[in-house]
Amino acid sequence: MSSSASKFSLDLFQHVVSHNPHGNLFMSPSSIFVVMTMVQTGARNETRNQMISTLQFQSNDQQSILADAEQFVKVLNKGSDHVVLRSANRLYPNSDKSILEDYIKAVVKHFASDVKNVDFISNPEGSRQEINKWVEEVTDEKIKNLLPSGSINALTRMVVANAIYFKGNWATQFEPKSTTKTDFHTLDGKALKIDMMKREMKKVRYGESTALDCKVLHMPYIGDEMAMVILLPNTVTGLLEMEKKMNVQKMNQCIEDVSSPTLIVTVPKFKLESSFQLSDTLSALGMPDVFDANKADLSGMGKDLFVSKVFHKAFVDVNEEGTEAAAATAATIMWPSMPAPPRTFTADHPFMFMIWHYQLKAPLFVGRFTGHETEAAQTRDEL
Repeated sequence: MSSSASKFSLDLFQHVVSHNPHGNLFMSPSSIFVVMTMVQTGARNETRNQMISTLQFQSNDQQSILADAEQFVKVLNKGSDHVVLRSANRLYPNSDKSILEDYIKAVVKHFASDVKNVDFISNPEGSRQEINKWVEEVTDEKIKNLLPSGSINALTRMVVANAIYFKGNWATQFEPKSTTKTDFHTLDGKALKIDMMKREMKKVRYGESTALDCKVLHMPYIGDEMAMVILLPNTVTGLLEMEKKMNVQKMNQCIEDVSSPTLIVTVPKFKLESSFQLSDTLSALGMPDVFDANKADLSGMGKDLFVSKVFHKAFVDVNEEGTEAAAATAATIMWPSMPAPPRTFTADHPFMFMIWHYQLKAPLFVGRFTGHETEAAQTRDEL
């Protein structure tokens, strides 16, 4: 399941980036992966085949997919003693029993999902607000209004939701007094003055990828279960080329092929928020039928259903202490080396980054920082 999640994460990230090559971006492909796997549990025939292929599952066997999903969710949900990691799944079926009990039982069992019946028919707006309130609570109020106004109506039969929240302090924290305004070079050749954090880090995981023409730095959080992995192209404008070349093998190599030198690390301090409506993106990646009212086969879930929209929001705050990140997804269903002088790692131009979970061997969050709109929310509809 980790391999599937990683492949799907990259496919999704690369597709979204191709539609906004110069912008900042932050998302949780793991959250989207979990929601669409929950939907897949109710899919049948060609709709299911498309979803299995797009989600990069190694097997067609539903029991094996569910067993893998159960394991993946278990690791995600167990949290950590060292960082705050919360992930929660919830089904919101309409109270008219149009969603099959067998489907609900399967999702509760294999995805540790809560179930909350709501009345979309007589109270669609109240139901939308209730779902958004739950997402806010799980994400420490970082993700608000996941389901926008008008996204729920009397034809909605279920919302499948996942919310994920992470807050971790760096194992080696930066000193705020060492943060200074420094030039950051953008893809279009401009230099922006932004806050850059700097400090010496000993025995840090560091590598260089010839295949991706980049430097790789792991900045671990306390407990060393997770790290922010920064992939910094060797050239100022190398990000787009690096992202295109990226695949799971190269990504895993970046995680594994590291030494442990002492480095002078300089990285930006930033906040990003991204907002997406992903049904067109997921259709383009290979699962169009589930979004088509005439073709969708969700008969394992109920009669005459299709997925109308997939909403996703993500937020990240990278500062001297560490990182805070949150995301939520909802699918609405309608009807070692020798001692040497310290080297430098200076992230003063656009880079890709991941919040990597070592046990899952997958990224919980993936993003890119290009310098633009460092604190502005970005919204992309129908990528």
